[in-house]
Amino acid sequence: MEIRHLKYFVAMAEAGSLMKASERLRVAQPALSVHLSNLEMDLGVRLVNRSNRGIELTEEGELLYERATQLLRYHEDAIASLKAKRVSPSGSVSLGLPSTLPGIVTPALYRALRDRLPDVRLYVVEASTAVLHEWLQDGKIDYAILFNIPESAGLHITPLYIEDFCLVGRPGGERSSKTVEFEELFEYSLMLPCSATSWRKILDAAADARGCSFGSPIETESTSALRAAALAGDCHVIMPRTSVCEEIARGELEARRIVNPDIKGLKSLVHIENRMMTAAQRETGRLVTEVIKNELTKLDTDMCVADTKALTLISPSALFPKGGWRGHPAHREAGSLVQ
Repeated sequence: MEIRHLKYFVAMAEAGSLMKASERLRVAQPALSVHLSNLEMDLGVRLVNRSNRGIELTEEGELLYERATQLLRYHEDAIASLKAKRVSPSGSVSLGLPSTLPGIVTPALYRALRDRLPDVRLYVVEASTAVLHEWLQDGKIDYAILFNIPESAGLHITPLYIEDFCLVGRPGGERSSKTVEFEELFEYSLMLPCSATSWRKILDAAADARGCSFGSPIETESTSALRAAALAGDCHVIMPRTSVCEEIARGELEARRIVNPDIKGLKSLVHIENRMMTAAQRETGRLVTEVIKNELTKLDTDMCVADTKALTLISPSALFPKGGWRGHPAHREAGSLVQ
């Protein structure tokens, strides 16, 4: 017995005649008569009494009609549920975040995914813009939040928010204020981001325009290292305010916005434009954009990204600066041993 046999029987029972059931089902009346006879033969019982007035269900026919309607309803519900499941995006998506963002957006992102995309599994990785850009190009991640990335062929860029660069250090002192002149930065002991980072390139460009240069005993692409140095109180660091918002709230650090020139950076959600995207990837991208904008608005971050002409947009370079371990004389002498 097939589902269609039950559908035909229910239609005949509800129509009260083979002719009306034939019109409803758009199945020839003789064919329905054959189906009914075969059903009765398979079950070994008479299901209907035929007359000139139509058909009337027997006791066995009433029982089959009751059970058949239940089975058909369960069947329709199962099909509808499966179709709804298919419509709901499902699958794995990967997202690269800069080290300034995970602590700010991950809790809200978890809640949004749980409630709105329950069948999507998001893998979040944290790294610098240079590394994230490389992973994105290599297809290792689907999306990346990149810093001051310029428009480029093959990249789809969605601007998210603009953040200020700040001089970050222990609070207090006569110089404490909401802003600091760029020229004053050279009076501080600094730990700086390494020369491969977009942060540092922007700072160096502004310094070169004034005939100056920055120096630091330690350079790093690690936000955690810069934050720790600032908390220790031995030096100041230059970071976005979002990197230290919790420490500022606790009174452990203060962040003074750099002015004249204003040093700002643009964060954007980026993916490879011509790469085929699944429904899960597309919907996750929209959700990530929404969540990040909402969370950064709460931090009173400048969300205006309409005019980016004043920003220094830089393509990421290799992570390791010149003179790294591969450039050391001992390794140059090793020749082919250095792979």
